[in-house]
Amino acid sequence: MMNFLSRCSLFIFTISIATFSTGSKAQELTDEQALAEGMTPAEMFLFSEMRAVVTPGLSSAGVLQASQAHRLVIAINKAKEGPTAQTLTMYENGVEILREKISTGREQTENSKSGRVYFSTTPKGYFRPTKLYTDYMSYTWKAQMPNAVFFIGGIAIHATNEESYSKLGTRASGGCIRTIKEASLVIRKKIMETGRGDQPGQFRLVSEGQGRRRVTNNSVSVAQINRNSGALLRNFVESWDTVIIVYEE
Repeated sequence: MMNFLSRCSLFIFTISIATFSTGSKAQELTDEQALAEGMTPAEMFLFSEMRAVVTPGLSSAGVLQASQAHRLVIAINKAKEGPTAQTLTMYENGVEILREKISTGREQTENSKSGRVYFSTTPKGYFRPTKLYTDYMSYTWKAQMPNAVFFIGGIAIHATNEESYSKLGTRASGGCIRTIKEASLVIRKKIMETGRGDQPGQFRLVSEGQGRRRVTNNSVSVAQINRNSGALLRNFVESWDTVIIVYEE
């Protein structure tokens, strides 16, 4: 008899084959470009989405509850349509202080030139920021990503170029959350305030290469958060007193 993991693997593989054969619009990318855009293999996307579907809390009600419980909450509705679709809302001490149109992942299968299939998704869940940058250069795309806030793998909230402003409010990225430059600055500085502060002496900028300046010496020890439920865990991590919630409603 197959064990649980074997059954899950077979189920995911079956769904993956069905998904790949739907004829979704594909873009010809190199593997490096796909990864740089934050794309994930479709199998990983399906597993994370299956878990998120059966777990309560990833909704507007969950966002409002979290906004009352945490100092800073950044809520991202990645829905394709609806009154608050493709919107980032930021709450400080339970009060809404920012609302902006954004672009999240295209949510489609895309083929790389090597033949590998990727899914351009923005993962759902509760997250802590992992890295902050004042300036971030994508070496693959030769593109600036000002005020990049990474929160899972290569997925970040960041400013997009003005040529892409017209696409805000639609799904248009490889997985990252794009916004206007002014909003990205507010977001990054507000997160820094939940660490050691955004004033000189409360952080240090470190050059990680051409066009990349990372914020260091600014994080604090906070409880890790459960990705699916939003519950605080017993173990602590170096991050910021900020919760990023990606949901679809």
